Amino acid sequence: MRLISVLLLLLLLGCQPNKEVQALVEPSQALGVVLAQEAVRLAGANRSITLITHDKSWGPPSTAEQAFRAALKKQNATLDFVQAAPLGNPMLSGEVGLKAVDFFEAMEKSSKAGVVISLVGAPLLKEGDAARLASAHPPVLVVATASLGDKMGVHTDPAELASLLEAKVIQQVIIDGADPTARPTTKPDPHRALFAQHYRILRPNQ
Repeated sequence: MRLISVLLLLLLLGCQPNKEVQALVEPSQALGVVLAQEAVRLAGANRSITLITHDKSWGPPSTAEQAFRAALKKQNATLDFVQAAPLGNPMLSGEVGLKAVDFFEAMEKSSKAGVVISLVGAPLLKEGDAARLASAHPPVLVVATASLGDKMGVHTDPAELASLLEAKVIQQVIIDGADPTARPTTKPDPHRALFAQHYRILRPNQ
């Protein structure tokens, strides 16, 4: 009986979440929840959401994406279109990121959406590409973080992000780094608090 008890204890200990894994997963879950909140805020009354994410070559959805999808359901928002974009292979030489053709395809198919979310960084636009974007396009929210929890994110050069914000190609960006301006809310939100320790939101003229 004692041997069985010891084996059961070892099994339970083995099932305990690894602290290093939790350290990666928990911030990404907060990222997904806050991303859903910001998406709904930008969308306003139009709860139709477009998501641009990685294709199957990068594996299943990240923990950030899973948390985002779950949080959207709780806010009665719907993912009406999902663009699974080929991002390239980070292990090989060559450009990795959201190609212009995939970004514009998503925008064309989402002209009536409330907001377009890119979990795979900002689009890789060349000079003059921005002119192809309709002036009345839905707001674009970009996640440009190094990690999405259990998946690598697509980091984007800060100068490029600033340029895209100034040109109004994108309206909001989430990047790595604690937010020094974050203030406690009257109603504490644990997801927002954890988010502010790891990420910050950039908007035009910021």
